[in-house]
Amino acid sequence: MPQTFAEMVVETVDFVERALARIEQGDGADTELHNVRAYLVNTLELIERDPGIEAAADDLYATAAAFVADQGPEHGRRDKRVLQEAFLRLREKLAGAAPSEKARGMRLE
Repeated sequence: MPQTFAEMVVETVDFVERALARIEQGDGADTELHNVRAYLVNTLELIERDPGIEAAADDLYATAAAFVADQGPEHGRRDKRVLQEAFLRLREKLAGAAPSEKARGMRLE
């Protein structure tokens, strides 16, 4: 379990990245999409409100949902690239996140 806010953010980013990799491979994509949503919601509760982070999280989820909905025989490289770009935008935004009051109450600072 993470001891600091920064460790919590890194851990969440790792969970999201692994879930996206499984989505790209088609391994339980619907379940992994649900996991991505849960990770994002939990993370947004623990960071100070930031419209840029919220937009990046919404974009990542929408991109992942579209990827899962288009479960054709072979996703193109472009589809995977778009998904990875959305993930990278969120990861970059989270790097500057500040802990919310809830996180501070949990002593994640």
